[in-house]
Amino acid sequence: ASSNQLEQPVASRRLNTWAVGALAAAALSAVVGLGASPHGILGGNAQERWHDTPCPDGVTVPLVNASSRVLVTGGAGFIGMSLMASLGKRDARTRPAVVVGVDSFNDYYAPAMKRGRAARLKHEFGYDVVEADVCNTSVVDGLFEKYTFTHVVHLAAQAGVRYSITHPMTYARNNLECVVSLLNYVAHRTPQPAYVYASSSSVYGLNKKIPFSELHAIDHPANLYGISKFAGEQIAAAYHNLHGLKSVGLRFFTVYGPWGRPDMAVSLFTNEIENGETITLFNGGDMRRDFTYVDDVVRGVEFAMEYCADNAAVFNLGNSKPVQLGYVLAQIEKRLGVKAKFKYQASNAEIKETYADISKARELLGYSPTTSIESGLDQFMAWYNKLDKRTRGEWAGGRFKAERQNAHLEGTRGRV
Repeated sequence: ASSNQLEQPVASRRLNTWAVGALAAAALSAVVGLGASPHGILGGNAQERWHDTPCPDGVTVPLVNASSRVLVTGGAGFIGMSLMASLGKRDARTRPAVVVGVDSFNDYYAPAMKRGRAARLKHEFGYDVVEADVCNTSVVDGLFEKYTFTHVVHLAAQAGVRYSITHPMTYARNNLECVVSLLNYVAHRTPQPAYVYASSSSVYGLNKKIPFSELHAIDHPANLYGISKFAGEQIAAAYHNLHGLKSVGLRFFTVYGPWGRPDMAVSLFTNEIENGETITLFNGGDMRRDFTYVDDVVRGVEFAMEYCADNAAVFNLGNSKPVQLGYVLAQIEKRLGVKAKFKYQASNAEIKETYADISKARELLGYSPTTSIESGLDQFMAWYNKLDKRTRGEWAGGRFKAERQNAHLEGTRGRV
């Protein structure tokens, strides 16, 4: 039996989570005059308007419920851990029977932080994060043989824009080779599991059209990281064409919150201000980012796990409210009670503004972020302040940090 053909008749099954959310979004659109499709929002014209192909009648993706078995790659990562924790908090009817993470625990940023996340998952939910490389097909096969996953959420990747300048081959391996390896394995499973994966707002590169829409052409690359994530989307499309694998790619926009990556602005600024370090602001600090709180993003991921389109779909998951970096810096200063020291540096790799058009995700998934930057920073700081000083310092490290410090030293020598 195929995972796309469930035992109960389609008419007797409850609506998918994404469908319920989409109905609510349709009602809201009608009230405010946004012009929802007269044929409804759950298929036909609504999906086609966004260049998605509706699933054939009677074909669905598995619900996320008590019979689900979910594999999360990058399970010790920021979004991966947050997703696993969210699934673990569900009630008995909707909490998956199995949730397993896989993570390489590499040292791009502090492995100690990743182990802290894994320990949290084990302690609070009994979930394991297997230490392994997702490129290792034998490990993936062993897990599938044991659990027969209904859903795969591929969040493992080499992140970071600036790091891609100095370590391009790391991105070629982790964001291309490992993607092909996992896709090839999943596509040849019978039945195929639902497949959701992380893309990035960086795919839009130097796009001049604001806000960024899934309908925009991707033809102005800014950095290798963004290109590697866009290539992942294209590879997913190829596997749909070759093997009929349905997939959903999620373009995340500057995700922040408790347990956040230490190389991202909120965590990085907080640690550097606290330690009296000088913050580097690129391009005169004239940059805006669509900061998106992690809980909002995770809800979007969970909606996407039940979305059915007969193609390789993509969605923006952002807050759709870009914020000047200087404002975020001032808000962190206010919460710490310390003024920041900073310097300016030019960079061709950094995008000046990211701004998500979330109309597609709102319409087809029911995605609706609710967390303001002020509220999100309050929640981040509440978590951060619970960490002892030693842990804060230990979790702030990694290769990304060492390279930034070395670059600063080299720049200082060059000015002498």
